[in-house]
Amino acid sequence: MFALRAETRKMCAPLIRRMSGYPGGIPGMNLPFRKGIENPMRFTLIYLVLGTLGFGAPFLVIRHQMLRNVDDKPKEE
Repeated sequence: MFALRAETRKMCAPLIRRMSGYPGGIPGMNLPFRKGIENPMRFTLIYLVLGTLGFGAPFLVIRHQMLRNVDDKPKEE
């Protein structure tokens, strides 16, 4: 049983991704926006604002297009 584990470990060793300079086992340590996720309240607020804008923008554009005044007649001076 242990020999099988050792052989499997030897075979998979080259496949393991080495993170140089980062301690292993800490989720999010290698993300470029790490400062944003350190504070849970800040992350929640940013997520809500960006998610609301990203999801609601197409609806606001369509609403604006439907409510604007469109005339087929050219304006007379």
